[in-house]
Amino acid sequence: MQLSSRKVYDVLLEKGVKEIHHANSILTACQFLRRGALLSRGSTERAKLHQTAQASDKLDQKFSLWYDVFTDSVDIHARAKRENAYGPVLFVLDSAMIKEKYTGDVWVTKLNPTKWEGVSEKERWFTSIQDLRDNFVKGRFDQMIVFRHNGGVLPFEGHLKEIIVDDPDYRGERNQLDLYSMALGALLLARTEGNMNLKIRKRKCQSGCKCLEHYKNDKTKMGEMFLPRV
Repeated sequence: MQLSSRKVYDVLLEKGVKEIHHANSILTACQFLRRGALLSRGSTERAKLHQTAQASDKLDQKFSLWYDVFTDSVDIHARAKRENAYGPVLFVLDSAMIKEKYTGDVWVTKLNPTKWEGVSEKERWFTSIQDLRDNFVKGRFDQMIVFRHNGGVLPFEGHLKEIIVDDPDYRGERNQLDLYSMALGALLLARTEGNMNLKIRKRKCQSGCKCLEHYKNDKTKMGEMFLPRV
């Protein structure tokens, strides 16, 4: 449900949410950097821009989320000690952007939309600020901050703190393709094309992180997430 963006910000700050996060593929992240904004799936498609397919695309269209921008209260990769399913590029943003007028309406999910089938609106979304204050838990993956009714474009100028990029430590069968170097080069070029000055750094995984194992066990998915062109 639609909530006051200022009040959402105040509650999240009380809960310790000083940053919000959005993960995506190299290809899609480059589109964001060129345009200085996070783009919804629908607005990217409408602009005829290339983006990496996501398993949730059909559900986003079914539940009228196609033009919404999703963010998380924590860095899922770091918290879960595994790769983020949505991609190896993490945009880290100041949560203060939530209260900006240009962000449109702010809604907060109770459940990930992949679990919405047969579920009521009250079970899908926080319905009031009091509900949010009582039941929101920082780092609970189902609970996402969603920017709606903003045309599917969320400018991040002044709020993007840094970008963190996974290194899958993979060079291909003949040592000819360093995926991280290729990905970083694409991001740096997109940053220049977008006339942006921001920090892009390599992720340092915590002890016990399974991302490298998972990346190498699914090379097809790894290629989809890291290659900067379709």
